[in-house]
Amino acid sequence: MKTIVSDELKSRLIHAAENGSIIAANLLAELKSGKDVSEVIRGSANYFSTKRKKTTYENYASVKIVFAVCTKDITNKNFPDRLNPQAPWFPENRTEVDPSTFVGYFKNLPGYTSKDLDFFNSAICMDSKVTIKLYDKMNDFIEAYKGENYSPIVQYGETTLHNSCMRNEDVARNAADFYHNFAGAKILVAKDSANNILARSIVWPKAVWVKDEEEETISVMDRVYFTHTFILHNMYEYARRIGIHLRKKVNDYEHACSFTVLNPIEKFNITPSMTLEDLKLIIRVPASKWHKKGAPYLDTFSEIHVVDKSSVELSNYYKEDQIATCRGTYGKASRHRYYCPVCGNTHNDDSAPICKPCHKAIYVNTPFGYAIEGKAVDYNGKLYPSVLFKKGRPIPNFRLYLKLERLF
Repeated sequence: MKTIVSDELKSRLIHAAENGSIIAANLLAELKSGKDVSEVIRGSANYFSTKRKKTTYENYASVKIVFAVCTKDITNKNFPDRLNPQAPWFPENRTEVDPSTFVGYFKNLPGYTSKDLDFFNSAICMDSKVTIKLYDKMNDFIEAYKGENYSPIVQYGETTLHNSCMRNEDVARNAADFYHNFAGAKILVAKDSANNILARSIVWPKAVWVKDEEEETISVMDRVYFTHTFILHNMYEYARRIGIHLRKKVNDYEHACSFTVLNPIEKFNITPSMTLEDLKLIIRVPASKWHKKGAPYLDTFSEIHVVDKSSVELSNYYKEDQIATCRGTYGKASRHRYYCPVCGNTHNDDSAPICKPCHKAIYVNTPFGYAIEGKAVDYNGKLYPSVLFKKGRPIPNFRLYLKLERLF
């Protein structure tokens, strides 16, 4: 007699092996060996299958996979259902076992590490091939962020994707606009065969590390939101293979300056598997004109600064003069300071965007309130002081001001 497994279990093993489980691959090899069950399995166990145990939530279900097996001697003349071909599948003749016990029935397999077993326990929950790819279009961000595109099934235990604060349609659109058009980021996405989103992570291709007055441009993988823990591992491995330098050491929003090295950074003698603590990085923002509105909750590069009055940076650390923080769940940045569109200085006077010295030079106090001294220019349906324009076009400081205001 051969070792018999259900169609669902066979499918799960095939996909788990495709998705990187060494244990699943070894189990399939044993099942395909053609050996008698006594040469493969310990004791009288046979007729293996899987059973799904679900906990249902509003928009998804958490699934735990348990294994079932018939351990009874169905050839014994005293077995009540002897010679009935369906007997091994009757509930009263089956026993539920956990994944490690199931693996333990196969006597020819080598010993496995706890990481191998944890990976198998997670991968067996996914009955689909997982595909991971790096994307860079705005629609890719929208698809990866909208909750309606998420997988309806998650692994029991720790998962984070369905708890993302950016999953609703309006804030997902703002997040995509910000990452693609303001920050110049990319996104790493894992999908199943039905194109459901299983995991996502923002990738910063041009983070800048300044060390000892030298700087190096490196790539950084941000926090991963995922449905199954094995996919988190696979996302890290994919990032390593495509040359990304760093990933977050702790997969959360708190440890913004702690990283694990995936690929060498030769300029600073950094090698893979090293950990970097208190590492301060910046993102020089392209801030394209196509950015329309809003900002997402940023797990790592959440602080916004204006540098030399003319350019914008995101950073993973706080500065006293920063103008905003992106730690809101409502699709907008939180303002700290104002950027003056005239002189380019930042200030904290919330009575007007223009700083006091510039305001005094441009506006005159009349019995009816403040009025622009000189011409006012109609620009996109609003009136602005003419000092903000040169040859009919916005001056650089005013252009930057308009870009920044779209964040709020």
